[in-house]
Amino acid sequence: MVIATVLAASVGLGGCTTATSSTVPHAVTPTTAPTKASALDALLPTYPVKLTAAVAKTNTVATADAIQDLIAKTDIVNVDDRSQLVAKTKTSGAYYGVLRAITLSKGFDVTTQGEAMDKLLVAAGWTPRQDTNKSGVYAVLLSSASAVGTPALLLLKADSTVAATPVISIQLISPDLP
Repeated sequence: MVIATVLAASVGLGGCTTATSSTVPHAVTPTTAPTKASALDALLPTYPVKLTAAVAKTNTVATADAIQDLIAKTDIVNVDDRSQLVAKTKTSGAYYGVLRAITLSKGFDVTTQGEAMDKLLVAAGWTPRQDTNKSGVYAVLLSSASAVGTPALLLLKADSTVAATPVISIQLISPDLP
């Protein structure tokens, strides 16, 4: 009796109904609680298993936009965007790539900005692969998990060595297209 009471209480605490002697036990399908959306979610690209060029473009550009949005718009002087579908070669598959050079206002501390962006990207789920902080250039290479097998890759570079024009570059490539 004590074991049945403890068992019933523990099952009841788990959100399941208890079986009594007058009812037949049934299988309980586990459910997962809905996850709350995070402001960091937009920083990590998602790609379906059946990746198309159009979806690669949409998702890669949206992620690059979210990463760029980590920089205050009032500090951005110019954005040079060279986004394109890159054709398959003998040694690599086709992918969608975003290359943005973001020129910032004079005196802007791009190294601190780059380090802060790196921390947020890792918190969002990116995996750091390599980083450097030498002679006014902070750079980090990150990768993301992908349902299509190959990860998206991101190179974030903050360069304060360019005379009087601090620059942050975002180089983001989608997983290879089939």
